[in-house]
Amino acid sequence: MSNQGPLDFNPPRVIGMEDADVDPDGYIPLELLLAGIEVVIPLWPSYATQPDERDLLTVYFEQPGQPPVSIENSYTAADIQPQFIIPIAANFLQVNGVGELWYQVLDSADHPSKSVRRNLTIDHVPIPVNLESPGFPDANVHGYLNCATVPPLWEGVRVTVPPLSGFRVGDRVELSWRGYPSLNGSGQEYVSARKEDIRPAISDTDIKEGYSLVIEPYDIHIQPMFDKASAIVQYRIFRGRRLVGVSKVGLVKIDRIIPGEELPCGP
Repeated sequence: MSNQGPLDFNPPRVIGMEDADVDPDGYIPLELLLAGIEVVIPLWPSYATQPDERDLLTVYFEQPGQPPVSIENSYTAADIQPQFIIPIAANFLQVNGVGELWYQVLDSADHPSKSVRRNLTIDHVPIPVNLESPGFPDANVHGYLNCATVPPLWEGVRVTVPPLSGFRVGDRVELSWRGYPSLNGSGQEYVSARKEDIRPAISDTDIKEGYSLVIEPYDIHIQPMFDKASAIVQYRIFRGRRLVGVSKVGLVKIDRIIPGEELPCGP
């Protein structure tokens, strides 16, 4: 590695996590807390090319309350790769709190170059999985959407997400709609009727009051359910890639058959 003076590298990347500019808090997903993380170090600009040269890579992770992590690897010209994957074991990820991850490269003359530090947040608090279920404000007292529903089914189905107290502005909500040929959300799903609605960043109003959305278009997502059918809706809340909340399942019954009539109402 030739002497080009100190270099500031970008913050290291962790497989399975957003980059630091997307998720500055660096919340480590629970599955990675349990399995350990893999740090990706791209090949630095000037590296060992001669048989008598070597580069020394050290990955650091420091967090209050636990011994610092320092993982050192030496690379000769024969070891050079486009990137290096450095694992950090789960036993170093047991203490809740915020730590800093970075790395340093020493060339053959021991000239140091280092990366910008990035935060990694460790949080083993269980994910809430019983948030209030979505609602169907246009369903009747028996939980049905039918030929008497106002506005009519063929204009879409209104779904409400309750207030999201306890979550943060900027969290993401992913809501799923699934249709079934039964009144209790069971049986073989109408796969073609699936719908995913993503609210990329919730607002302060969403947190305080909740929000509503409309499942449409009718012919794709609603029309297949017409006789003693149902749909289930559930939402999940994410902070970056980290899942931070899961709702109970909301169910609405759908029946467009009028007693005595052979064909369902509507288009």
